[in-house]
Amino acid sequence: MSPRPKRKRILSEPPAVSGFVPESGDYSLALEDTVVLHFEEYEAIRLADYEQMTQLQASKRMHVSRPTFTRIYESARKKVAKAFIENKRISIVGGNVAFDADWYRCENCGSVFKRKAGQKAKSCPVCGDRQIVPLEQAVNTFPERSRGGGRGGRFHGGRGVAGFCVCPKCDYKVQHSAGVPCGSLLCPHCNIRLIREDSEHYQIILKKRKK
Repeated sequence: MSPRPKRKRILSEPPAVSGFVPESGDYSLALEDTVVLHFEEYEAIRLADYEQMTQLQASKRMHVSRPTFTRIYESARKKVAKAFIENKRISIVGGNVAFDADWYRCENCGSVFKRKAGQKAKSCPVCGDRQIVPLEQAVNTFPERSRGGGRGGRFHGGRGVAGFCVCPKCDYKVQHSAGVPCGSLLCPHCNIRLIREDSEHYQIILKKRKK
């Protein structure tokens, strides 16, 4: 008898960053030195510790039972504690989630954007490529152990507090605020997540535009 499939945990939006590294750590840390935090574990910490919800309120937001939320939350806190104490980086990847809005990711340029319910995306609004996947699909099928370098390393920070957050499509920009990831902001015109103006990701997009 096969086990009952897990109910997907509902998120309002994906995390603004793909992970964290210790300030004094090495960005090239080996995969075995990475703590993998699932999307639903990140959401549990966000709701309980940042939004200050009770576990009952948070469980209803994620469409799971309170005992299930408690298990997710306790797992998340143990992982974060392990990363802090053992000087390991955190990679936010994978999980069993669904979003209450239609989020997409471009496999060509890495842009993350959303569409209104019922508006299916056919191509990336940034680079025009048709290699786009629903973010829910990308999260739920992503191989955790492959999260080492490449685009997965975009969270390598260290850019300081100066500079701008910019839309990779229309170049709308706002002054970067310390402690507020650019990826937590959506372009008011394009519904695309902003990226740091001096980031490698933005430079890649500019090169693709020239082509």
